[in-house]
Amino acid sequence: MEYLSVENQKAVAQRYRTAVIIVMAFGITVLVYMLMARILTPKEIMPGSERWQQPIYSAAIVLGLVVVILRRLLLSNMMIRSAIQRGVHAVLQHLFMVTIVICALAEIAAIGGLMLYLLTGDYQYSWRLSIVSLFLFAYNFPRRREWERAVAHSVNLQSSAAAQIVR
Repeated sequence: MEYLSVENQKAVAQRYRTAVIIVMAFGITVLVYMLMARILTPKEIMPGSERWQQPIYSAAIVLGLVVVILRRLLLSNMMIRSAIQRGVHAVLQHLFMVTIVICALAEIAAIGGLMLYLLTGDYQYSWRLSIVSLFLFAYNFPRRREWERAVAHSVNLQSSAAAQIVR
């Protein structure tokens, strides 16, 4: 485990706590969408909506893959390197931004499920797409160890750059 100063530990803890709260809030909204679909009954059902099943579930799979690939790409060494070079706060900002963007993309599946339920009257859309969304939130849940490792790497890079300047 890498050493983090007290001030960096506090910065990580504060930003991480905020990210966890936001991810949990997104997850709760998905549960609210499922509850809304359970309570509400659509007035009119669109004719011909039975054909939508295959394209909608295919789109959910594609959205899931996009979320996984985008998260892996945005947290790769290549993408986070510039933030690491700018310092601890830039690293935390990058990690926080990635968390929020991926959560927003994951929320799309649940919103789409509710909308499709209201259009078609088929509750299957709501709960299946909400489950996809919840799985994406679980995958995207911030990992504190990754955050600490990135901050420690940034601190080490900053201190080695300062040591080279002194020489």
